[in-house]
Amino acid sequence: MRPRAGMMRLALSGLGACWVVLAIPGPAAADGDIRASYAVTLVGLPLANATLDLAVRGNVYTARVTYQSAGATRLLSDAAGVAASSGAYRDGRLIPAGFDLDYRNGRRRQKVTLGMTEGVVKTMTIDPPLELTSDQPAIEAKHLNAVADPLSALLIPAGRGEDKAQIDACDRTLSILDGLRRYDVRLELQATGSTDRKGFSGPTTTCRVVLKPLAGRIGGGANARAAGADPSQIEVTYGRAVTLDLHVPISLRAQTRYGAVSVALREFADGGPKPGAPR
Repeated sequence: MRPRAGMMRLALSGLGACWVVLAIPGPAAADGDIRASYAVTLVGLPLANATLDLAVRGNVYTARVTYQSAGATRLLSDAAGVAASSGAYRDGRLIPAGFDLDYRNGRRRQKVTLGMTEGVVKTMTIDPPLELTSDQPAIEAKHLNAVADPLSALLIPAGRGEDKAQIDACDRTLSILDGLRRYDVRLELQATGSTDRKGFSGPTTTCRVVLKPLAGRIGGGANARAAGADPSQIEVTYGRAVTLDLHVPISLRAQTRYGAVSVALREFADGGPKPGAPR
């Protein structure tokens, strides 16, 4: 595997695989939209650009992340993809009914479709099927219960009060399934602060991310070990969006064998539905 190709997969999957926080009950929020764009870099060099869009209309949400390799990286690995999640917005919680992933890296393409009900995966389609090594456990029926897809878990309804909201962003263990891998994520509070950048201003919370692979591609294999981030050196910082009162990712940093991978906010917009938008 080319180092940059491996790091591309790590960084792009990290947009969903590391920014994973299970939605929890919170105060009701008005209809609204969030758009955030990010720059992904490897040791300071452009690796990819990504955009997150979230729309809430009454008791329904739709979320979408798109990404595209950037800079000189495109000469080595022209990668792009879309991850989408939709479902119910209930009592401040995002409850996914469907998750779709479609990405390509050169000639290689992968598609995943999940159908979910109350945290249980009812249908799962993977094209092409997973090819696992002997030390990568297969995803089984026991891995399909009490899970969240990585995109619906990306955003956290804020708790009541600034202090509680900041702590709630980190203090949890999550069960994540994206169709290609099943893993648990422990988020531990590291620090609180504030930021004023690119359209976002307000308090921030930084969490240490501890990954526990259970099954699928992340479970092992030579390529996974070669490209993987050091599990003791992954951090994600969240900020609080006002309109929907949600925690959203502001930045992510992971140390890998190839150097530091960073995901940093470039632009942020948080507001009500656009005129003429469907409700």
